[in-house]
Amino acid sequence: MGLKHLWGLATWLVALALPLSAQPGAAQKSDPCAAVTTAPGVRFELAPKGHGATFQAGEIIPLVLSFTSETKDRYSADSRDYDRGGRLDIERYCVEPDAPDPLESYFKLGHIGGGLGGIQALGATPLTAEAELNEWRTLGPGHYRLWAISYRVWRPPDAREQTPYGRVAEVVRSNAIEIVVNPPDPGWLSEQLRSAVRTLAGPSSPEEARRAARTLRFLNTEDSTRQLAKLFWALDEQQPTGWDLMLGLFGSPYRQLAIDSMHAELAVPSHAIASEFLETLANLRVTADSSWDAPRFDPAHAAEAQAFSERREAQFGESMKTEIRAVVAALPRKTGRARALTLIGLLTQRWTEPAVAEAIRPALIDAWDDLPRLTQLELIEDQWALIAGPEMLPILRRMAAEPPPAAGARYAGARDAALVHLYKLDPAAGREAILRDLQDAKAQPGLKLVQFLPKADIAILLRPAMERILNGTARELDYTLLDRYGDASVLQAIEAEFESRAGKWACAQQAAMLRYFLRVAPEYGSKQVAASLSARKDTGCYRSLLQDLGEQMPKVERSAIEALDDPDLVQNAAVALGRWGSADAEKALWERLELFHKEWAGRQDQPRSTLETQQEDQRDASLQQVLAFAIAQGTSWICPPGSLARLSGLLVSRSPIGDIESWIDQWKQGSAPIDPTWYPEDSPTFQVLQYNRLTEDRLVAKLAQFPRGTQFRWQFWPLGQISPPVSMATQEEVYQRVRADAARHGIVVEKVNHP
Repeated sequence: MGLKHLWGLATWLVALALPLSAQPGAAQKSDPCAAVTTAPGVRFELAPKGHGATFQAGEIIPLVLSFTSETKDRYSADSRDYDRGGRLDIERYCVEPDAPDPLESYFKLGHIGGGLGGIQALGATPLTAEAELNEWRTLGPGHYRLWAISYRVWRPPDAREQTPYGRVAEVVRSNAIEIVVNPPDPGWLSEQLRSAVRTLAGPSSPEEARRAARTLRFLNTEDSTRQLAKLFWALDEQQPTGWDLMLGLFGSPYRQLAIDSMHAELAVPSHAIASEFLETLANLRVTADSSWDAPRFDPAHAAEAQAFSERREAQFGESMKTEIRAVVAALPRKTGRARALTLIGLLTQRWTEPAVAEAIRPALIDAWDDLPRLTQLELIEDQWALIAGPEMLPILRRMAAEPPPAAGARYAGARDAALVHLYKLDPAAGREAILRDLQDAKAQPGLKLVQFLPKADIAILLRPAMERILNGTARELDYTLLDRYGDASVLQAIEAEFESRAGKWACAQQAAMLRYFLRVAPEYGSKQVAASLSARKDTGCYRSLLQDLGEQMPKVERSAIEALDDPDLVQNAAVALGRWGSADAEKALWERLELFHKEWAGRQDQPRSTLETQQEDQRDASLQQVLAFAIAQGTSWICPPGSLARLSGLLVSRSPIGDIESWIDQWKQGSAPIDPTWYPEDSPTFQVLQYNRLTEDRLVAKLAQFPRGTQFRWQFWPLGQISPPVSMATQEEVYQRVRADAARHGIVVEKVNHP
């Protein structure tokens, strides 16, 4: 899925990779390493993994963490073992004497953290985790005392205990262990370096490659620094070990050597210079200068902080432009795949000058056959704006002539995208290719291809699709064709087929057939929806059915409102009513939340300490949030600040309140921005205030609900600021349509930034 890249150096918006509910709180106000355990009976054991406690400089120091509790189910712990920000910081590692943090400069840049993980109730059976100390500390030769402070342990609140996020964060201190680090053995270092480079340069398993990259990353020698620069984005187009190689460059004690070594690689003919390579190099240069370290953020001087951020961003931009010019000068020496990938790296950079980008585009198309297959497919599917134009016709025709990919194949969607692009550039050839794929019973094309066909072609497709449904050989697309285009002529046969397997259909097929029934025979469809909601023996489809009905859901809105009283259906009913319900649905959602508030009013004073009640609390918290969001973000009504404040007053736990307060603040800031998400490009969605994932039609309908004269600001995204990139012409076209439609309702939509 494409996401906007926030290219600015948002220095003060650093997420520390700690769960919001596990922030160390008071311990951060003084020396974090002086923290003491706040959870009586919880034991945190720290030990070296695999061998004794003697290592040599540059060797990986593996650790095992173990958590137990004397009281079963009183405490729980998060079992997450990674963080998308770069390092898992729910433990802090403390050493005496102190040792440097290898990633201090990296985290100065600001990174959004977080990640998925589980929860385990603590008891006598240990919850174990593993770590490598080198991630947090670079130990030179010496004798060290090591301990850790963990923020992963928490408990549910006691009676009358008020706490944000529905949990009480605890601090747990480990035992201390002794570690000896001997001076490095030159022979050992050389062998480790050779072995790691050999593994990374040759065929190896993902685990072997990752281990080799981490070995290289932590050697911390001049030779390992040079090799990190040589290998970074030089192995293949996917760069599975790129994260460790990049962090190794940031963590190297030889910063200037890292910069010089990366500069040297710019001109190496066989080294691809990806966009990530350029950004890493520019950031290494900026963070090497301490004058660009951000001062501590002071809310009282927010304007000064913003001004510093803008100056630093400008400095980063100048560094990028310098490196881009060097790469452009080296392009004639680049060869084969490295040259083709370097062209992409330059073309996707927002700092590349427009004239240079315009010259690069035809060069990239000429180098098409040098690109890896997956890179070609990514360009077709996700970055078409970089290469769009009639010059791509021969490539698109060649792709259309290939057999369609198997169902579930990686980047199978690129096939559909190629046919769409072909249709737009050559309608006759595109129609022929689309029809061929749709008629191939073994192919799995997407429904979006059908919209390009005339009604006569769709009628040709429907007959065999219906036959496959009736004889049990249908593709998922066949059910979708029935849903969208089937008429009453096949109703009787489809009814019989549906009833022959009532309550046993797979969820997608069942939902498609029910949508068809609701469209062509609403009374019969409503009856079958009710029966399907009651059928709970063979499948779990009832849990998602109301939401799966999509735009046909209003025809069974009364059933959805009644489902708010069914514990198995309430959450899905709330989501469905919020997204597709009428004003009657809003009233029902408020009543259900008020009932939830009354039910909880007498339970807040009860102790909540067992695993069962923890799970019950989690379900209740989830229901509360679903109800609150359904009301606040309802499609068919407006929830302004007064209603949001009322909503906040009905909530019995902190979890959704932060979002609601943020939405209230947005309403108070005057004209609100309309922020498009251009993925996919031909079906963008939009966010305005608390309303998100709005299609263009739903955006216009939402804007029409505001009072006449309300003003909104439209956000444009220049190439390089979003991925996948979208042309300004496309953005302007959609903007003008929305602006004109909104104006008919007295709503003003203006550009927030000129394209």
